[in-house]
Amino acid sequence: MPYRLIIARDVRRQIDELPGNIKAIARQQIGNLIINPRPPRSKELDGHPGHYRLHLTVKYRLIWKIVEEDQLIEIEYVGPKPPDLYDRLGLARPADNLPEG
Repeated sequence: MPYRLIIARDVRRQIDELPGNIKAIARQQIGNLIINPRPPRSKELDGHPGHYRLHLTVKYRLIWKIVEEDQLIEIEYVGPKPPDLYDRLGLARPADNLPEG
């Protein structure tokens, strides 16, 4: 059974403001999530079960949350990846999981 998709108004605005080629990639990838909510190139965020990210290009990210019991996908962010993106979204790595160096 396909998952239901939730895209908030502010996220729809993020998508609308993307450059043309990135917008097309984002829309295609979001549409694919309904059938496969964990595509091969996606990664679950460390310390945040159910939250995933996908590189749309080197500089752009798609971030979503899967609510398995409701068969629901909530798109949380689509856009450029500033250095503090995950901090701003409250999805930064927990301090004990940060790589040393």
